[in-house]
Amino acid sequence: MDSKTLVLTFGEIMMRLSPKNHQRIEQAGEFDVRYGGAEANAALSVSHQGGNAAYVSVVPNNRLGDCALRTLTSYGVDTSRVVREGDRLGAYVFEPGASVRGNGCVYDRKYSAINLADHAAFDWNSILEGVGIFYFSGVTPAISDEIATACKEALSVCRERGIVTACDVNYRGKMWSPEKSQQVMRELLPLVDIVIANDEDAPAGLGMTCVSGSLKNGIAEREDYVEMARQICAEYGCKQVLSVIRDIDSVENSRWMGMLYSASNDNLLAGSQPSDEHWFSPIYDMHVFEGVAAGDAFSGAYLHALTFGMSGQDAIDYAIAGSVLKLTIPGDSNLVTADEIAAVAASAGGGTRVAR
Repeated sequence: MDSKTLVLTFGEIMMRLSPKNHQRIEQAGEFDVRYGGAEANAALSVSHQGGNAAYVSVVPNNRLGDCALRTLTSYGVDTSRVVREGDRLGAYVFEPGASVRGNGCVYDRKYSAINLADHAAFDWNSILEGVGIFYFSGVTPAISDEIATACKEALSVCRERGIVTACDVNYRGKMWSPEKSQQVMRELLPLVDIVIANDEDAPAGLGMTCVSGSLKNGIAEREDYVEMARQICAEYGCKQVLSVIRDIDSVENSRWMGMLYSASNDNLLAGSQPSDEHWFSPIYDMHVFEGVAAGDAFSGAYLHALTFGMSGQDAIDYAIAGSVLKLTIPGDSNLVTADEIAAVAASAGGGTRVAR
């Protein structure tokens, strides 16, 4: 892999509506409108950091669909593989929290174009032409059984062609149950090279019992995430596992760090021999401006690190720096450059000088 490697992401892009000034939904007289989705956000990050990114989905062929895709194309993401059919773009309302009031989310995505799509809508032999890395999150197979089938079909073609595959478990309890997630993931993960399983994902999304999934004391339990990674690789044959590990005190205040585990069959990291090895990033003490899509930013930054040939330690340092930078930016898109992320990684959260 190199900087020209094409990263293709697969998922749903939606309209995001947010009340202004930290109002509750019931108070809102107007909403801020943006577009995003887990895999769309990751593709935008890869492209904005100087990589080669493409996106595939099902999006209605109307003005709202055009607006959603324009969010990606304006930052260099190739959307030519997107299937344009159906009548409806899904939406969600994101309600920013404050202090002890957590962030809120209300989905309005049922009967969207991709929710109603058939798995046969995707010609994976054509879609995956020229692709080096295929990425999706657990949100995608949760959309419907048909889209879960599409994920497995895509992964099977990737395995036949030697395309690297990556999955962020990204468990969403409003979309499916732990039992359903675990059933589907057991079918998909044997076809996945890189798994991202963050603190909330492992117990519910994968049924892992070696981690508590605590959002209060995750960093003290970081060695448990190494054991989780070992178990995932042993059971499914994956090559790498990554995690974002957090201590969350309130909506605004939290501490973040990353973990990268490389299994004995890992041949993806630049400049290293396959080994049972892991790396932790520095810990970032964060004052959060908006706590949404930081996991997508973590994935996007790591895919950049992988394709640009970073070592294990440099890669996890870069990935978590990209993630925490997203906490300072409103909306779904992580609009920071590779140089800006590298500067934060180099300072390990100590702050950087104003560019003059």
